Amino acid sequence: MTTHTVDPAPLAGSWINFDTTATGIDLVDAAVDGSRLMLRITERGGPEPSQEAPEPTATPVTGATLPAVPLADDIDTTEAVAFLAEGPLGSRQAILVGYLNRGLLTIDVRTVHSTDAPIPNVMYRAHFYRLEGATPT
Repeated sequence: MTTHTVDPAPLAGSWINFDTTATGIDLVDAAVDGSRLMLRITERGGPEPSQEAPEPTATPVTGATLPAVPLADDIDTTEAVAFLAEGPLGSRQAILVGYLNRGLLTIDVRTVHSTDAPIPNVMYRAHFYRLEGATPT
């Protein structure tokens, strides 16, 4: 049996969340590192008051860079159409499953906080477009 390497290049690039008002992942910079994909995640923080502004502001939070395993949609395919990544993202453990669909990237995100954290575990789905592509309307 021949071993196939899955090329992560189709997933590489800067991906921006369509929902400009949502907290969570705002930007994903995906870069090829050998046969792996490295994801640098920027999150849009929750509303936090600042000293200068009496109103809450959304603070960007850059999480850790996560290694991702590129996935093909068939055993004979060599180009990646999806990825699986897990690791620390801020104070949480995260599992990210991303997949391409008609030129867009959809990421299912599951985060788990430590057992003593008062914050609930979260699962959400976010949709992203390439920075080089069209902007949302």
